[in-house]
Amino acid sequence: MKKFLLLLGILLICGAGYLIYLFGFKDYNVADAEVDILTKEEYVIELADGSKIILDKNGNLLRHLQEGDEAVKTEKFRKGMPYSESSDLAVASVTSENTKTGDEKDSAAKGTDSKTGHYDKASNSAKSQKEGITVKDIEKKYEPAIADIERQANNSLNNLIDLAKNEYLEMEANDQKISYPYFYNKYSAAASKLEKRTDQIFYAVMDIMEQDLKSKNLPTSLSDTLSKKYESRKAQLRKDILKQTAGL
Repeated sequence: MKKFLLLLGILLICGAGYLIYLFGFKDYNVADAEVDILTKEEYVIELADGSKIILDKNGNLLRHLQEGDEAVKTEKFRKGMPYSESSDLAVASVTSENTKTGDEKDSAAKGTDSKTGHYDKASNSAKSQKEGITVKDIEKKYEPAIADIERQANNSLNNLIDLAKNEYLEMEANDQKISYPYFYNKYSAAASKLEKRTDQIFYAVMDIMEQDLKSKNLPTSLSDTLSKKYESRKAQLRKDILKQTAGL
């Protein structure tokens, strides 16, 4: 606490222009292999239909789809890509499917009219009503994926905090000069990278969920609601970290 109060006193004494220079513009050697590896850890989020959304170390969003018993299709994720549904919801009987032509099967899977090829809103609405699918059902379906994103994000953030704490204690033990602007620049930049990657994977899942809702002719406002909750949780997390830091 004494060290924190001392830092606060320094900040109050120093001029604002110099602070901006120290904390925002002055270059610091903040290269750190451990931190770099941490900020590039892969996100792998499995959805209820068995597909996976992956954010690789280079920032590429990918979707893995299971095709058949063994084949796995990997494609680059793009906003608005069709929702892929497998065995997580009720499917038509094999006998019924075998009586359809190839075009009819393809159209049924996509929710389109076999003659026009256009999205059949009435057909998908009737399908959703028949299966009793509601917005609440869709929300529950994606809860595990959202919880997994939060779990992986918290693990990465906690590991980053541990790295910062260990570096600070090591410098203190070795009687090295501790530069607060250095720590600020190094670890705030790393935290921003983690946040950006978490945003990428979260909003990719939200987009898939939105396409899922559309495919069942359900309102898509759920994605906006969950996005607001997500941003609110991030804001609260920032406050909690500041409180923890102030208590060190």
